[in-house]
Amino acid sequence: MPRAGPPHTVRTVTTPRDLRVSHAERAHIAALLDRHHTDGRLDGAELAERLARVTTSVTRADLNRVIADLPGAADAVPTRELLELSNTAGDLRRSGEWLVPPRVVVRSRFGNARLDMRRARFVTGDVLVESDLTVGNLDIRLPRGATVDLTGVRTRFGTVRDKLGASERPGVPHVVVVGGAWIGNVTVR
Repeated sequence: MPRAGPPHTVRTVTTPRDLRVSHAERAHIAALLDRHHTDGRLDGAELAERLARVTTSVTRADLNRVIADLPGAADAVPTRELLELSNTAGDLRRSGEWLVPPRVVVRSRFGNARLDMRRARFVTGDVLVESDLTVGNLDIRLPRGATVDLTGVRTRFGTVRDKLGASERPGVPHVVVVGGAWIGNVTVR
């Protein structure tokens, strides 16, 4: 009798508009509403009603609906598809609660880059990290359940380390790293 394999993992992809919002994003929208009230576009009752909706908003789409009929407010909580980080000397760092777009480009001539994604929010379930380091190390820290593909990474003088270990299936998020470092290490943990 054939042996049954592990159950298939269903990967969910969250669109940027369906991402949960932070206190800072709610405060940004509240400030926009206050400006429109000051400019006379909203009366006191409308301002109070909309501010109440802001405090109960869960997703970016919820927040954008609160201000959709106001000038200049289309997609007031923006999303980006690409994050480019670059420097000539020194270190590049991203950590804490930050938004990881589908594509991250890291360029550094003389310095290290550290992307700590353990508390980050991901726009999609798959992320492409393009590394272009001349002299320096790239260190990527991923949340639990994440997987990585380092098959497209090269170093001329250095090592490529996958400290997460191999996985049967892609996790969420699944990070694909390409490029590498001329002199330096690329490590994912």
